[in-house]
Amino acid sequence: MSWSVEVLDRNSGRFLNSPESCTPLSLSWDDISGPDKALIRCPCDHLSIEDWRARLGQDVRVYDSLGRLAWWGYLEQVRQVHGELQRTVGMTDVANRIAVRFRDLGGAEPGEISQTAWVDNLESQSVYGIKESIYQVGFTLRTNAELTAAVRLKKQAWPEVKLGSNAPSLIDTLGACFLECRGWMQTLGWRVWPGLSAVTAHSPSQQGIQPVGDASASRRVAQSFLVKDSLQFNRLAIRARKQGNPTDSLQFSLQTSLNGKPSGVELVAQLLSASELSGESYGWVEVKLSAPVNLEVGTPYWLILERSGGVDPGNYYLLGLDENQGYKDGTLLIYDQSNATWNSRLPGADLLFRLTGVLEQVEQMRQVVDYGGQFLNLFTADFGESQLLPPLSDEGQDCLTVFRTLIKQGNADLEPLCAGIDPNRNLNIWKKPVAINVKLRLSPGGNLETRFGTPLDAPWQAVGQWLQPGSARPLYLSNLSLEPIGNHMTFNNK
Repeated sequence: MSWSVEVLDRNSGRFLNSPESCTPLSLSWDDISGPDKALIRCPCDHLSIEDWRARLGQDVRVYDSLGRLAWWGYLEQVRQVHGELQRTVGMTDVANRIAVRFRDLGGAEPGEISQTAWVDNLESQSVYGIKESIYQVGFTLRTNAELTAAVRLKKQAWPEVKLGSNAPSLIDTLGACFLECRGWMQTLGWRVWPGLSAVTAHSPSQQGIQPVGDASASRRVAQSFLVKDSLQFNRLAIRARKQGNPTDSLQFSLQTSLNGKPSGVELVAQLLSASELSGESYGWVEVKLSAPVNLEVGTPYWLILERSGGVDPGNYYLLGLDENQGYKDGTLLIYDQSNATWNSRLPGADLLFRLTGVLEQVEQMRQVVDYGGQFLNLFTADFGESQLLPPLSDEGQDCLTVFRTLIKQGNADLEPLCAGIDPNRNLNIWKKPVAINVKLRLSPGGNLETRFGTPLDAPWQAVGQWLQPGSARPLYLSNLSLEPIGNHMTFNNK
């Protein structure tokens, strides 16, 4: 029995062409994708290039000569050979959801980086899925950028059949179609990661000051705020200096809100020694919290500054303010100890502040996969403790790039990680095995076999395993390429 190929509807599993009619020429797998690439030759006597165009993005499955599923992914591109000419159609240049980033000449701050709203071709998305692209155009007006987005969408929403030259090769068959397929992991690259904001801040030029702890009427200062993303915040910073020589500390704390004022429920607190502040000039000073605190989007919180000691009119702290009141997501209040009330400052102002957050690595991975994995199902991660990492921001990167950046960090013990997508389109992450767990060896004839001497006749199962090549050091198999015709294999060729 020879190798066989199925092309299925990715949603329903319905057969789209006969499994006996195509021949896999090359297949590859790696330890960060699972199935990676496939090149398949099919006769085109019943299907035209337009028929294959409609099958782009659909489910492709390759079975070995024993009927075992060996490779799975989707159809990325089709090439039809006609001697020295070829016609190609593929998903590479398709973009059915487009935005443009530009430096706005007509904004409140000319030259500020801005982005148009996304424009969509819903019909194309219903056929192929969402495939996004952000274009950079430099200095322009918003109306021009929006026009550029519309023009790009019209041009790229649908895959186009292109005619070009062909350099004949030994695998060419006149009129044959060559299917270039990719593993499902690659579809994470179809969507642009919108990013998470690690920082919630108000940091314009300083315009104003506010004493803390010089009198009972200014015992504490509080600034309310809203975070941009739900994160675990571990650093708080303000712009401040000291007056005189206070011997106590400046206390930072976070509280929930009740009726538009600090509730008194303290989420976290941290002291900053007076020795850490300049007595001459204002500067940003930061405390790192002993444990991160979870803050949620849409919930108001308060950052409260107070001295740890008693009131001292000669030795106290000064906070930098913005009396232009440019912060729209909160307000500043001052606590009067004499009557135990929170009062508005006159004139009004906002505190200059910065909160920096982190997020569990595995949670960042999950969010990236949830957003970009439009064709994927479950997400599982089993690699021990994950790291607390700054969230990856909106830099125009696609979800695949972001996901691989997170994978490369390793786990909390800095152990390397592997990933793959199984036949049910579940994305799984696990720890790379260590060299002492050698499971494979080479037979005297140079074939793969288990450590017990059983032939490994499904070579793709070797990816992500350690191989003992005779008396040499163990070799980790990070990737494998296979040519089913001739059974030629190549390891670690990336």
